[in-house]
Amino acid sequence: MTSPNAFAYRRVHRLTPFLRAWAIAAALATLLVFNFTTTLLEGLQRSTGESWSRVEMAQVLGVIVVVIVLALALSQLWWSRIGFRLGDDEVELRSGLITTKVRATRYNRIQAVDVIEPFAPRLFGLAAVRVEAAGGSDSAIEIGYVARTEAEDLRRELLGRIAAQGPDAEMSPAEAAEAAAEPSGADSNTTPAAPALIPPIPVARSLAGAALRLSTVFTVGMSLLPVLTEVTFAVVVPVLVGFIPQIWQQIDQSWRYTATLDGEVVHLSYGLANRRSQAVPLDRVHAIRVSQPMLWRPFGWWAVAVNIAGYGSESNKQSGTSRLLPVGSYDQAIALVTAISPLTPEHVTTPKWDLCSPKRARIPSPIDASRQALSIHPAPDQSTWATTGHGLLSRRREFIDVSHIQEITYRQGPVQRMMDLAHVRFDLVPGPVKMTARDLDTADAWAVVAELSARELPPLDQP
Repeated sequence: MTSPNAFAYRRVHRLTPFLRAWAIAAALATLLVFNFTTTLLEGLQRSTGESWSRVEMAQVLGVIVVVIVLALALSQLWWSRIGFRLGDDEVELRSGLITTKVRATRYNRIQAVDVIEPFAPRLFGLAAVRVEAAGGSDSAIEIGYVARTEAEDLRRELLGRIAAQGPDAEMSPAEAAEAAAEPSGADSNTTPAAPALIPPIPVARSLAGAALRLSTVFTVGMSLLPVLTEVTFAVVVPVLVGFIPQIWQQIDQSWRYTATLDGEVVHLSYGLANRRSQAVPLDRVHAIRVSQPMLWRPFGWWAVAVNIAGYGSESNKQSGTSRLLPVGSYDQAIALVTAISPLTPEHVTTPKWDLCSPKRARIPSPIDASRQALSIHPAPDQSTWATTGHGLLSRRREFIDVSHIQEITYRQGPVQRMMDLAHVRFDLVPGPVKMTARDLDTADAWAVVAELSARELPPLDQP
């Protein structure tokens, strides 16, 4: 029998309102300092040489104390209205001081549960639990902040309930409740740790990998223009604003990165400023890309990225990373792809190309024409996978189960029309992986469209 208080709202940490608004408070404080520095200096030492009287000093300190007390009181009122609970069928988050807002997500709609440690909360040993749900870009629920150990236990409890009520439930509700009630680390002495799919990436490699990207080289070159030429700094500001966040993201998402495989879930841990523990269910992985930027080739480094159903585009920073290998060796890339898909190492390293760009493709694609190819072959589990390859300087190879292709687009530009060539683009779920069979003979392109149009699609309730 369920206890009357089993599904009562749980509290988050008292510092949550402050940590949610600390960036805004810091910005306002900086604004006040810059705007009132002159006034304060004039008050501290007037032109007559007189200093502030004790009454004036007491008034200023009194105002500061009142502001701090009011801020603390409001933050505690805000905190008293924040709560979460795990019900029979859904997780629910309540917030709002003036207007109450309640958000709920059913367990069978949850796609991932991650533990996030932003910089400021991490200083206090706190973390947030982010629940990714099927829906729009604002469908996630973030529970926080709570103690780090409590966040891990909460994530474990949610995963247990999802296992019992998800679309592919493997546990009964009673088994899920029993598993969720077990203390964290209860079986640490008897249960072996999940195998390390990607061991911790060295910090030096993370920094070098970010530095040896063309975007970083271009940004550094543009930042030196005002020093070496007469170009003003205002000209390069838009470039810096556009590229510096990308460079920082590459460093942050590869910092002390590690990945482990536990059953059908890849567990990731990474982050410099914002530490994150992320879970990627293998059944949500659609497309896979193995790539090697041009400047990485002397070091033999590769990267692996995936499209995850429900995670959205890579620009959606809140959803976590889609790079399952930010920077690593070729052997690590091959091992990762074969671990998260039914593909064999031979399929990844030496695919048997069915179609390649003809020699006349050198006109529209003078550099990459010799590397553009497509293959459609069955995998060992009898599923059919499409593979595209391209790139002479920066190498790329993409893989997808053809049943995960959303739409097929035939494209032919004016130059391609003259050369009797065409592209066949595979429209996929949003993510960093893009797939196009480039510059095929027109007859071959139409044959690919016809073959893939007859593909077997998964049921509507499958991702």
